[in-house]
Amino acid sequence: MTTPTHPVHVIEMTGAEQDRAFAICRELADEFSAAGPQHDADNSFPYGLAERFRALGLPALNVPKRFGGWGADIATTARCVQLLAQGDPAITLGFNMHFGVIGFFRGMWREADQARFFPGVARDGHLFDGAYSETRAGVMGLADTLAVPVDGGYRVSGRKTWGTLSLVADFHTFNATITGADGQLPTDHAARLANEVMFVCPSKAAGVRIEPTWDALGMRASGTETVVFEDLFVPTPDLVSDAFRPGLFANLEWQTLSFASVYLGLARRAFSETVAILRRKRLGAVAEAADVKLSDQQLVQVGVGEMRVLIEAAANTIEVAATRLLEGRDLPDDPMLRLSLLEVPKVVATENAIKVVDIGMRLVGGGAFRRGHPLEKLYRDARSGPFHPLTTDQLLQVLGRAELG
Repeated sequence: MTTPTHPVHVIEMTGAEQDRAFAICRELADEFSAAGPQHDADNSFPYGLAERFRALGLPALNVPKRFGGWGADIATTARCVQLLAQGDPAITLGFNMHFGVIGFFRGMWREADQARFFPGVARDGHLFDGAYSETRAGVMGLADTLAVPVDGGYRVSGRKTWGTLSLVADFHTFNATITGADGQLPTDHAARLANEVMFVCPSKAAGVRIEPTWDALGMRASGTETVVFEDLFVPTPDLVSDAFRPGLFANLEWQTLSFASVYLGLARRAFSETVAILRRKRLGAVAEAADVKLSDQQLVQVGVGEMRVLIEAAANTIEVAATRLLEGRDLPDDPMLRLSLLEVPKVVATENAIKVVDIGMRLVGGGAFRRGHPLEKLYRDARSGPFHPLTTDQLLQVLGRAELG
């Protein structure tokens, strides 16, 4: 596994630079908010916003400054994602894939490979996706995508079923298992595990196509299509990590905290929508009174208070985890336990987002159940949270097993 030449968790941005990044994200969040409902209804990806994302320079957000990027650390990146997600969480989930994988690469890739690819991200707005999941067992399953050694590189064939951002990515990154020259997988499990590597390829390379399969309950504008590799030739230098699984899990906090931030932003949007409705909603004459203002009702006040507690709990959990990483403290040496503890913010944020939306819908009433209501969309979007790896159930099992021995 590659040892980074430079520290991954460092603060490079000044306060003024961070404030500028936050302002840009707030600006783009307004555009996400305006575009989100129609793309949700159409089950379509917002191609125009990909160009806006590039034009604003956001692909460079967490690229280190030595490569021309903005140099955002993990806490700043998480805050930017939260702001974007308050505009529209589904659209943000798509672009968040780029932030997450750039973070991975900072720890997984050799300095020479970062120097090959990161300047293009900073200068030209190149976007990267991370196609690491397959139908059989998601990212937890060893890759069934095969890489057969040939002269000068590998011939790759396989399908990646959760290719978020693949529609506009300039480069696909993906895991595959190197076979023997005969195209057969190693029969020994340990050997197969050791042969799982990460490749990068241009999205327009011969042998790559996108299959439109995304039609889901929520997060419909995220562009999570299937990436298909059909006898794709990948030259040897584009094998960018020879230890995919250890490298990914050692740096997964970039996706953990950014996923958590998508759902924290979603919860904040649900809270603001709910409060805005409750502040102005009156029932008029009912049997008990001539006029009832919802915001005066104790049940409503308690519900709003509970929503706020759930949001603050998620926000504080994300902030504490990011601070620990930046300060290099309070994290175990055991790789799986370290990963599991850093997954806690994602579980807290995703599970709390579901609760926040559910409470909001009950307080607002049946109108929130109708298609097109902001809370109805957020209800559906929130349901995707527990499925991101590690899933909620996977994390609970790992933590429980560690405690029980």
